[in-house]
Amino acid sequence: MECGSEFQALASRNPFVRDLEEQGYLVDFIGGYFVIYGLPYLNDCLELAYGDWASPVDLSADGVLDSPKNHQAWFRGSRPHDQSGRQLRLGGGAEKVKVTEDFQTDYSFSFKLYDEKGQKRPYRSFEEKVSTYLDVITGPALAAFPDTTPFRGIEVKAAMQGTPLRYPDTLSSRYHMNDLSRLLEGKKVAIIGLGGTGSYILDFISRTHLAEIVLFDDDKVHVHTIFRFPGFIPGAIGSLKVDALSKQFSNWHANITPIPERVTDANIERLRGFNFVFLTIDHGPSRIFIADWLSKSGIPFLDCGMGLNRVPDGLNGVVRITGVDRTAFEATQGTVFLPGGDPDGGEYRRQGQIAELNALNAALAVVRFKQHFAIYDRLDDAASLILETSSFEFDRPQVVP
Repeated sequence: MECGSEFQALASRNPFVRDLEEQGYLVDFIGGYFVIYGLPYLNDCLELAYGDWASPVDLSADGVLDSPKNHQAWFRGSRPHDQSGRQLRLGGGAEKVKVTEDFQTDYSFSFKLYDEKGQKRPYRSFEEKVSTYLDVITGPALAAFPDTTPFRGIEVKAAMQGTPLRYPDTLSSRYHMNDLSRLLEGKKVAIIGLGGTGSYILDFISRTHLAEIVLFDDDKVHVHTIFRFPGFIPGAIGSLKVDALSKQFSNWHANITPIPERVTDANIERLRGFNFVFLTIDHGPSRIFIADWLSKSGIPFLDCGMGLNRVPDGLNGVVRITGVDRTAFEATQGTVFLPGGDPDGGEYRRQGQIAELNALNAALAVVRFKQHFAIYDRLDDAASLILETSSFEFDRPQVVP
């Protein structure tokens, strides 16, 4: 549903109306009525139901909402109840009012407010009227069904995008960047290795219009793992990483596929058909094998690496990204920029509290990934970037054509 020009004019002059829309309420201004669609309530069987609330408005000459002249509002749906099965004391009764040709109400309400002396008083503003009715109608349903929401606009507008992203990408449209954010539409991406860096990559790319995100990892979540995950995932310890993370980030993206497998020569063909692959594994020979296969197959890739070592004044961290094509692979394989071995005696495996390095590694990788798809500008031709925390300097080996 797209709100019409009348609603946009109303919202531009009344900040609380715009705020309702930006919170996720499905709102409109039609036929002289302010309408909120999809409000959850309890019916007479204490079942969760959804109804639409409508109120006429009083506008000043410049389009600002005046204080309401009365307490009345109208509702399309059945009569709302509380958790004890009693009708809410909303006043009014059965009444059919035609808001538009497609919208006819079932009930009128007249919920009155009282002052400190117990005397009836008018609503001080239209905002007070709206918030009062919202609290009274939806309160019992939200208490009885904690997972429900009055924010019907989020679901409706997200569906209108036509991508698996569960929330509407309003900022891209507001700042006229739909052409860039939509460059990821239809693209399939895999993440191989869901430790700290891989999980942060998932965090970042789950908020995009990608068609599918596939996770490969056969390991379980341990205590040290949750220190490197973004946020906190309740009950994750002991479950498979791909299962815990796909469940968590499916709140953002509706097409995340967990595959609890390590990528080897036995199943590497499963990577064919992806538009991009992130490699975030800490086994050198596997890194070289997969990057070699991907680059030979013409599948863009980014390999991520980290190092952590004690120095006299604390820890020195190193984060690295390498890719994205065959030229980059051939220029870096077997070097520090794409190592085929595993570090000896590094502190990385013994230090759990380095999520900031994982996040930094992931952020660099996702920026390079978005450069590949022309979302970010790219001026250098470096096959790899290495950042050392002690100096905060980048090492960029250039690819020789």
